[in-house]
Amino acid sequence: MGVVISLEERRRVQKGRIGTEDDQVASPAFVAAFEPIFEALELVETIPLPKTARARELLLRGLEVMLEMEKRRLRQCAR
Repeated sequence: MGVVISLEERRRVQKGRIGTEDDQVASPAFVAAFEPIFEALELVETIPLPKTARARELLLRGLEVMLEMEKRRLRQCAR
């Protein structure tokens, strides 16, 4: 099983940090979709059942697709 990251702890760390341009995500819609997905991932990682393992796999696959799409979009915006 992987390491569970507390979103609340991560948010506290982020509040105290001044972000650079590279740290900022250009799309508010991406951020709005990303946070609930990570909350769901946090939930399924805390319940070790076969169905939650499948849910975790699907969430990770969806995150991978979202990240690839966002990377492509950012590359297009940079041109």
